[in-house]
Amino acid sequence: MRQTSTRGFEPEDLLSFKMVSEVQISPDGRWVVYVLEEIDPEADTYVSNLWLIPASGGEPRQITFGSDTNESPRFSPDGARIAFVSDRGGGPAQLYVLRIDGGEAKRVTDLKSGAGVPAWSPDGSAIAFSAPVAPDAPPDAPRVVTRALYKSDGEGFVLDRPTHLFLVPSDGGEARQITGGDANESSPAWSPDGRLIAFSRTRTGPRDAHRSDIWVATPSGDGLRQVTGRCPMASSPSWSPDGRTIAFYSPSEDGGSRPHVWVAGAAGDAEPRRITSEDTEVASFPLGKRMPPAWSSDGREVAVVLATESTSEVALVSVETRAIREAVSDDRQITQLSAAPAAGAIAFAWSTMRLCGMIGSARWDGSEARQLINANEAWAEGRAWPEVTLREFRGASGATNAGILMLPPGHEGGPVPLLVNVHGGPHAYVEFGFPYRPYWYVLVSRGWAVLSLNPVGSGGYGKEFADRLRGRWGERDLPEQLAAIDELVEEGTVDTDRVAIAGKSYGGFMAAWAIGKTKRFRAAVSSAPVANLESHFGTSDTGYYVDPHDMRGELSEKRDVYHWLSPVRDAAKAETPTLILCGEEDHRCPIGQSEELFAALVRAGKAPVEFVRFPGGDHHLVEHGKPSHRVFYNRRLVEWVERYCAK
Repeated sequence: MRQTSTRGFEPEDLLSFKMVSEVQISPDGRWVVYVLEEIDPEADTYVSNLWLIPASGGEPRQITFGSDTNESPRFSPDGARIAFVSDRGGGPAQLYVLRIDGGEAKRVTDLKSGAGVPAWSPDGSAIAFSAPVAPDAPPDAPRVVTRALYKSDGEGFVLDRPTHLFLVPSDGGEARQITGGDANESSPAWSPDGRLIAFSRTRTGPRDAHRSDIWVATPSGDGLRQVTGRCPMASSPSWSPDGRTIAFYSPSEDGGSRPHVWVAGAAGDAEPRRITSEDTEVASFPLGKRMPPAWSSDGREVAVVLATESTSEVALVSVETRAIREAVSDDRQITQLSAAPAAGAIAFAWSTMRLCGMIGSARWDGSEARQLINANEAWAEGRAWPEVTLREFRGASGATNAGILMLPPGHEGGPVPLLVNVHGGPHAYVEFGFPYRPYWYVLVSRGWAVLSLNPVGSGGYGKEFADRLRGRWGERDLPEQLAAIDELVEEGTVDTDRVAIAGKSYGGFMAAWAIGKTKRFRAAVSSAPVANLESHFGTSDTGYYVDPHDMRGELSEKRDVYHWLSPVRDAAKAETPTLILCGEEDHRCPIGQSEELFAALVRAGKAPVEFVRFPGGDHHLVEHGKPSHRVFYNRRLVEWVERYCAK
């Protein structure tokens, strides 16, 4: 391997990385506002501010300042003002309005629990938003639980804090609550004539509060009307230009994680109609915000971001024929989309296989596409970037599995140690670019290879491919991972004696499953795993409805399947040194899952095992957690696999 003078990666590099967390284009298509998130290492926190750049290209201009969190910008209908959410001044985040030609931002709400994402009325006079309604009871009062969905990852106990819709004059004034009751309302969207507001509203039954429907109401809160009822989790409504139809997202099955695009008549007198096939799903990324479907100015199609095998693209979907036109694609992942239909323009953010943080603009059909900024251009200079390819492997089942293969810079052959990284979901896909998994880059710069597959069960490859893993977790995808390793060993790329496995969430499940099934791995890292499906069903915020979907049956009906597919069942057989990482406030894969795995491995006593608990960390601590915790997480993982995969 030839030597290079460029510098490699260390876990601390994430502290100087900048994230583009949201992109919005003005209604006239002239401007793009984006949220740039940076880390303050001394304060061990995040700072985000708004920046403005011409959609035709030019120099960006910072328009908010300070050490606060400024996010969720939305242009007024005339494009002259931006409403956004900020926690400046301390306390819960409130709504502010700022003129794009300068001046101070004006605070327009003062609510006890803060305010959510703004939605401008068509005439610009009012802003709708959702906000939690704080309980009157003291925080240490006993909590009475009446439904299965009473907690949420990243939020904690939510049963006594329903989220409702509010209206506030855009120039400031008293915010008025327009919905109430036990349901939660979110994602308000004004009809083109301003007479109605569509929104997503959860159900209130003890077992179906995770389900949601699209409703409409007048701005006064009267005339409440349900629009959908058949779709299990309807969200993100948007109105057609003529105000007759609402587009939205929902999976087809309760507990499913593959959302599709649907349309429904705003009058609520007809069944919703899915306009993307079961094999086509809307993309979602932990470091990006999914926007509602964007209607074309003539109402004939909607623009959305679709997952397309290992990549994602801006696609234009015909409302009538369901035909799909590619607008912006290529070997990258489009992570965010904003549209200005009247101007026939779009703005978008994307990640390459190496790096996150690019922003671009284009015409509605994807023509005249241009890059506006690379937020980390200076950060990326002079680094020893891995050699990254999208590659296909022949699977054990005869199917083909695609994924990312990273090799050390300047790799000229010869076997190197390998980290097999398993993505979450399991019906998700490998995310592109730093900083999703900084430890990939650290290891590659130290001479490792990294493989992350989209094996059977992954999203982006159609319904049958995803469903093949339901009720067969681990059984069908571990052989595919092992076959890919064998292929790399056979071609001389990988050292067969120095292979490690790591993953988070479902990837944590797979790492825990693998060590009980094979001695192929010299080291394992199981992060936020599902270790026991029987207990996960009742302790996860989503387990009671997601697990029956993925196991093809209720726990009471298929307890043998839940037990058979639980990694703790074979943990006593494991002889692989294993590191377990989990946030103490993880409600998706609760820390009890990690505790069960840890206890089983320690009791067996066949290999070293360590358990790292992150105070305050939720399920997304590796993407959004306290910066110092993220550095520690990545450093510990690298140290663990290097220690046990040493020559």
